[in-house]
Amino acid sequence: MVIADGSPWTEEALQWATAHAKLVDAWVETHQLGDDFHAQLVVVGCQGRTGSPLGLGSHVLSVVCAAGCDAVVVRGTPDARHGLHGRITALVSGGADDARVLARAAVFAQSRGATLRVLHAAPPSVVREDLDEDHSWVLERSTELLAGFPHTAVLVRKQPHEAISRCTDTDLIVVGPGETRSCGAVTRAALHHAPCPVLVVHRPVQEEHRGFPYLPAPRRPVRTTV
Repeated sequence: MVIADGSPWTEEALQWATAHAKLVDAWVETHQLGDDFHAQLVVVGCQGRTGSPLGLGSHVLSVVCAAGCDAVVVRGTPDARHGLHGRITALVSGGADDARVLARAAVFAQSRGATLRVLHAAPPSVVREDLDEDHSWVLERSTELLAGFPHTAVLVRKQPHEAISRCTDTDLIVVGPGETRSCGAVTRAALHHAPCPVLVVHRPVQEEHRGFPYLPAPRRPVRTTV
């Protein structure tokens, strides 16, 4: 489902949604802001009809945070919007959202024939290096959750917004909503700084097995680099 807000980005959102719908054998509906609707995925452009060409449209955050399903904000470079990089990036934190984020990212990667990168951003300690927390467990846990699905794993010692803005080789960033109703800081950083479309995962993917998010079967060995 595409939110038509009258902005130039509405056409970009419609193109992205149409291409995705073809991959998953679905159809696309368009609705206006404020419409009552039911959808599996909401797609909205990053800018509204009015306001600055920089940043995020004033209505975008409210649409994403209030969505009763997963939501995609279409933004970034033309290559990313048209899926030319062949890579999906999942942002993980070590929290409860990771399983859903990884499952959704794996499904998107498989449907597009893309590679999956798992990324965890953690700024170094500003006090003493020897007091730095070991964040490698976040990627180890992600590998366990992916259960053999092929991916690369990267730990970046930077602020999340810095790591996100450098993802210039990815077609989609997948992130959880965070722990607040207005979306968490990392989610907001992705929505504001990503050089590509951003998928905010609000619920487990529909295909579940024994109560856990379903992950597609792996096609090649896991490659892990930290």
